[in-house]
Amino acid sequence: MNLILYAIPGFMLLLLIEIVVDRKRGTGYYRANDAINSLSTGILSQTMGFATKFVGFLGYATLWTVLPHPELAMTPLLWVVAFVFYDFCYYWSHRYQHKINVLWGIHVVHHQSEEFNLSTALRQPFNGFIIGSIFYLPMLFVGFPPEVIVTVGSLNLIYQYWVHTRFIGELGWFEKVFVTPMNHRVHHAINDPYIDRNFGGVFILWDRLFRSYQPELADEPCVYGVRKPLHSWNPFFANVHVHWQLFKDAWHAKRWQDKLKIWFMPTGWRPADVQQNYPLPRCLPDTQVKYDSVPPPTLAWAVISSHILLMAFTVWFLLSTSDLTFTMALAHFLPLGGGLWINGWVLEQRAGAIRLSLLFWLVCAALPWVVPGWLLPQLATTAVCIGLALLMPLAHWLTNRHPATEVA
Repeated sequence: MNLILYAIPGFMLLLLIEIVVDRKRGTGYYRANDAINSLSTGILSQTMGFATKFVGFLGYATLWTVLPHPELAMTPLLWVVAFVFYDFCYYWSHRYQHKINVLWGIHVVHHQSEEFNLSTALRQPFNGFIIGSIFYLPMLFVGFPPEVIVTVGSLNLIYQYWVHTRFIGELGWFEKVFVTPMNHRVHHAINDPYIDRNFGGVFILWDRLFRSYQPELADEPCVYGVRKPLHSWNPFFANVHVHWQLFKDAWHAKRWQDKLKIWFMPTGWRPADVQQNYPLPRCLPDTQVKYDSVPPPTLAWAVISSHILLMAFTVWFLLSTSDLTFTMALAHFLPLGGGLWINGWVLEQRAGAIRLSLLFWLVCAALPWVVPGWLLPQLATTAVCIGLALLMPLAHWLTNRHPATEVA
């Protein structure tokens, strides 16, 4: 059983509490554009990720039926062992996703935020399960059923949510056994002492055992993000930007062997000729300038309002997937995916984003009347889409109509 859907209300409650604490203390750990981008990638992970997770689970189920395996009794001890075994496999999956270019291109989504807060925990790729599931095959081979693997996997991910915060300090003996906010902050930092450290999901013991543990240092404040920054609020581009760069590098490489091996070399490796002819800027901790394109407040609030509606639609979508065919799921996903894309463009203040928003939502307003078997109430869907179509242009008009009231 995938428990992530049932944990979403708790995730949102804790996130809202952390935002309130951040505002009251004036710590500045949250920026609206960054948090919306993180939540948008999380939405894509749960919606588009259903396809990749289904493929992975189908593969597990097929192997389970054709391969010989021991019959394990479904006892509490089995669940405990499965939970620990899963985290051991997670450690190695996570470690290799940091070490190989093509795998880093998937996992990088989780590290792109230049902030570290609970919204960062929800920042997940939509295509990670197919590759990541390879590392959990040993569990299948020793006799853990696919449904047990999926259940303990979702528990593992739920545990990891709370460790993405800067408001919790050292936790004494707990630090020696479990992953905590303090040792996970190190994992997300781009400082030299912290790079590629602390890979555990629940247990930090694996890092201590395999010599990848690094404590947070008092004289080395964590700087978050990646060394080749995303510089975009588009959640779709966030999922492909490293692979797109690898493709361009492979295209430009002169040697055929470089075109192939770049995908499987250590993270950051580029052919010498490509590095010389097409250098890429790198972000170092002492030179980091956070990407922070900020639209005027009226437009920003329009994006926030739009995003709240899209999150509500996401919950309905996830609850309804069992009732949707692939074609129907695609039709219902169109307003969601397009809305997230447009919100990113508005946050980036791209030319034409307001007009595109108007056109897109007017098209979506017609969907309930042209798609057979549309599940949501037709009039309500059309009304909401028309409201969203008018939201961005109205906010843009108010911004230009009353510029004196806008504070950058």
